[in-house]
Amino acid sequence: GDKETETEVLLLEHDVPHQPFSQAVLACLPPPTFSISRGLFKDQAGREDLRALSICSVDPPGCTDIDDALHCKPLDNGNTEVGVHIADVSYFIRPGNALDEEASLRGTTVYLCEKNNDNLKLIRIKKCATTMLYISHDVLNKVIFVDFLSYDVPRLWVSVTLSGHREPRRHLLSSGLGLDQASLTYAEAQLMMDDAGRKDPVTSSLRGLNSLAKILKQRRIQNGALTLASPEVRFHMDSETHDPIDLQTKELKETNSMVEEFMLLANISVAERIVDEFPECALLRSHPAPPPSNYDILVKAAKSKNIEIQVDSAKALAESLDRAAVPGAPPYLNTLLRILATRCMMQAIYFCSSMDPDTHHYGLATAIYTHFTLPIRR
Repeated sequence: GDKETETEVLLLEHDVPHQPFSQAVLACLPPPTFSISRGLFKDQAGREDLRALSICSVDPPGCTDIDDALHCKPLDNGNTEVGVHIADVSYFIRPGNALDEEASLRGTTVYLCEKNNDNLKLIRIKKCATTMLYISHDVLNKVIFVDFLSYDVPRLWVSVTLSGHREPRRHLLSSGLGLDQASLTYAEAQLMMDDAGRKDPVTSSLRGLNSLAKILKQRRIQNGALTLASPEVRFHMDSETHDPIDLQTKELKETNSMVEEFMLLANISVAERIVDEFPECALLRSHPAPPPSNYDILVKAAKSKNIEIQVDSAKALAESLDRAAVPGAPPYLNTLLRILATRCMMQAIYFCSSMDPDTHHYGLATAIYTHFTLPIRR
């Protein structure tokens, strides 16, 4: 069938809002000629000047929605400082205006394969391949990250700064104005870290981040965090028709895990902070533990290969999956079991802190969690 028609039917069938944005919404956006000048910092009382830090972003290839960045630097007292910097979209979206109200109505991100093609921004806007704020995201990306490949363009961040010895412990939430010293892909960042001849500040920062990320990941796993395989694929599009012609499984590198660990740490840190500040109305994300019956299909499948899976707790499940191996079995058997375990999980939910005293996130094995690092979805 016709791609446009089928896309329309798909969105309508699932009640995905995809109508054109109103003039009232568009009027809330800054003009296309707007740019963040260096003088802006003087007008932002309380916004820290982060421009001297070796801040860099690490994203998938072809990513233009660069909304997070990291830095790492040693401190004079022997501790290490880590900064997780998230684009301050709230500077442009004022509470209660038409754009804010539209965002609250759309609320959920919906991905279609066209999203991966940068030439299909109009389709993404019209068809809402990413719902919620994608039209403003396209514009805001140009505003917040004007000419993001240049090293001297100021950007507005909301930052979590953590410090400690070996493991970041103390955290500080602040707003700042910073420079992205490098905009890297995961592969580029990995090559920089692996090149022993590189001694520049950005590479040193990446190596420090990677070392700390390994410690953080090991600690999460020891606490019972689940590592469940859910292969991510990337669509390859025809250059003329923009139809998907192939898909490729995403190759994960150390840098993928590095970024993930600090996004998780920032989200946990911010969750703790907002509960302290707003104990009755903090927006949190919970992941309930599945009932034992949810695991029946996983336990049965594993038993058919003489593998025992323990499901008494997240930690027991994680350890069982780590041990799940059969001599002579296909190498992907463990991956298949982890994919099956994913199907046994409950749906994670957003909730207000006053609604439920149980804030635990089962899959991440953390007492509290929120989504600070997704500014457009926020």
